[in-house]
Amino acid sequence: MNAENSAARLIAAGVMWLQLLTIIQLGQAQRFIGDRVYEPKISDLYITVNARHQTLELTWRNFDDPDGYILLTEDFPIKAFQQKFYYYTVREELSSSTEASDSESSTDVSLGEEGSGGEEGTEPTVTTTEDPVIATTQMVEIYWEYDVRDEYGERKKEVLFAIKPIFKNGWTMTDIIFNRELMERVDITTTCYGYYAYFINANGTIQSEHCMKLYPTWMNDLRTHLGQFRMRELFIPGTHDSASFKKNFNHQHQENIVTKYTLTQDDDIRQQLLQGIRYIDLRVGYYRSTNPLFWANHGISRLHPLKNILQQVRDYALETNEIIILDVQEFPVGFGKDYAIHDKLVRLLNETLFEVMADAAITWSERLEDVWAQNKTVILCYDHEYVIRSYSHLVWRSTEQKWGDVQSMEGLKNYLFRIHQRHMFSFSNRPVTDMAELTPDPWGVITDRYGGLRKMADSVNRFVSKWYFEELGPSANIVAVDFVRGTSIIDAAIYWNLKRMPSDH
Repeated sequence: MNAENSAARLIAAGVMWLQLLTIIQLGQAQRFIGDRVYEPKISDLYITVNARHQTLELTWRNFDDPDGYILLTEDFPIKAFQQKFYYYTVREELSSSTEASDSESSTDVSLGEEGSGGEEGTEPTVTTTEDPVIATTQMVEIYWEYDVRDEYGERKKEVLFAIKPIFKNGWTMTDIIFNRELMERVDITTTCYGYYAYFINANGTIQSEHCMKLYPTWMNDLRTHLGQFRMRELFIPGTHDSASFKKNFNHQHQENIVTKYTLTQDDDIRQQLLQGIRYIDLRVGYYRSTNPLFWANHGISRLHPLKNILQQVRDYALETNEIIILDVQEFPVGFGKDYAIHDKLVRLLNETLFEVMADAAITWSERLEDVWAQNKTVILCYDHEYVIRSYSHLVWRSTEQKWGDVQSMEGLKNYLFRIHQRHMFSFSNRPVTDMAELTPDPWGVITDRYGGLRKMADSVNRFVSKWYFEELGPSANIVAVDFVRGTSIIDAAIYWNLKRMPSDH
């Protein structure tokens, strides 16, 4: 009898686990429905900006023309490109004795005259003078130019940068400094600006064209598709410590040990939103002896009056009706255990944002169309239990930030890939934010072991873009990065959002 009872209990337990597994599998399917396969096209090419050097970078995927080139220009549109040849004369001294060692020879390289024309693939010529110890080699380097009409009339103009890719998928830095003044000339109607890149064949015929992009209204542009989604079901691009920037800051001349480990972005809040960022990570300090009292901080570093940051978010929401998550996550200075300071902060938030604050009664369980329906699109989140209980009619529960607290690319990769396995078994509608950046330890900051946040960001940003375009893209929710211009995380988010489908319950 006991054996029968034990068997029955084992069977019941087995059925329970099968049911639980079924529920988990259904939850997983409901959470991330849609095409989960990354299928790059020939048109995949992105222009990013290196945070440390402020130079342009190119990332390409699926470029399969072994004779083709990638060209970078300032102009658009261009009909075709023409080859331009640079001729180099290489003079090499040869030993008169065939037994002379290599160390006895030297090479002199000089730049010859430049010109256009010539057949592609022309072999270099070697001319030997009467002196048997000198050999001259004429070498050709191919560059590219195009026709342009400007204030100087019709003329030829050289491309900024050219590369003949060796690999089908690749990445390269250029020596072209990003012109930061370009962002002062854009608005919510701008999509392409400043720089353009082209895939061309060996004859200079354009195969596809690309640009440095802005996505100022991407959520509204996709509103028909996105309206049925819950925020937990979307891929939302964000920035880490979003207010940690300095306007017109030249780090190559103004950098010091404090700014090295304080600044995480090169763009102000409006410029981040114009690029397509929709998650703003905010840290607040309270200074009872200053006017104003509240500031946007990075740790103990005070950066901007908080009201200025809030006004940028408010104004952008009023102008575009884009849904923006404003996540107040930390209170590093001045708060302590004094709840009255939180009361003051909530009043400031409400006074500044009341025109655009989404109704907290909607909650994370509802769909984006429910937020848009009320025409107030800033989701104000607050990471403090007292405020959540006391002001539930004003603030939303904060997103769940996932920090790796790691100092290497491999450490970050291992952490992000591990937590995405857990994402798949989550039943909560509360959004999850991957903090996809490196975190220096205190002693490393003191000793400047890492060379600053810019150097740390440059060591991972292109890999972060790759991970979220590929393996992590299907399950990504919110992804926050340092120096967002060094990533293509916004492109990855839009790509995967278009492949997803909302759950039906």
